[in-house]
Amino acid sequence: MSDRISLSEGIYTIPEAARLVRTPQPKVRGWIAGYPNTKARPLLENQIGYADGKLAIGFQNLLEVRFVKLFSSFGVSVKALRAMLDEAKKVLNHPHPFSTDAVFKTDGRKIFLETAKTTDDKALYDLQAKNWTMHDVIKQSLLNDVEFDATSGDPLAWYPRSNDAPNVIIRPNWSFGKPVLQRSRIPTQVIFDAFQAEGETEESVAHWFDIPLEDVHESVRFETLLKTAA
Repeated sequence: MSDRISLSEGIYTIPEAARLVRTPQPKVRGWIAGYPNTKARPLLENQIGYADGKLAIGFQNLLEVRFVKLFSSFGVSVKALRAMLDEAKKVLNHPHPFSTDAVFKTDGRKIFLETAKTTDDKALYDLQAKNWTMHDVIKQSLLNDVEFDATSGDPLAWYPRSNDAPNVIIRPNWSFGKPVLQRSRIPTQVIFDAFQAEGETEESVAHWFDIPLEDVHESVRFETLLKTAA
């Protein structure tokens, strides 16, 4: 792919994406870049390609990785995920269907059932046998923390740690899609770096950036969580 950067897509290296989604880097890289050992093609269509010589993905890719991670945790195979993605692209006519809310609506049930039939994947049959009782879990995991465009169903924003840091938001057109404080749009990494500077406290950082102390608390908490997930 050619080196290209879009200000509206967000830019994430594989390590950044892995930390945000809490998934091992090799898995994310395989889903995005393919599997050299088996020569299997990538699972997801990369929005970015390379940025500054490093493999990078866009915001919709980031949310697709969340989808793939969740269904992988249910035991759904890469083969079935690939078939599901191909079916979803056809049904929804969208290059990144796993990032949209439409995949969980009426067409979504059709996509899941069709994939179960064509791949004979036991995990998908198990979900079907349970009458998709996992739907609420899926919705809680993938939809409740994301804002979608009411018309297109495309994602607009993601609250990556809504329970621990409810004011930290990711919008692809803000700071290249890096996590920022919702009110001030200051990247959490900037706040965290200032806090780690010698002699600084959360109170002094709040005064320096003229933001509420709670925003500093959240930034430090959020970045600490990312580092422990690395």
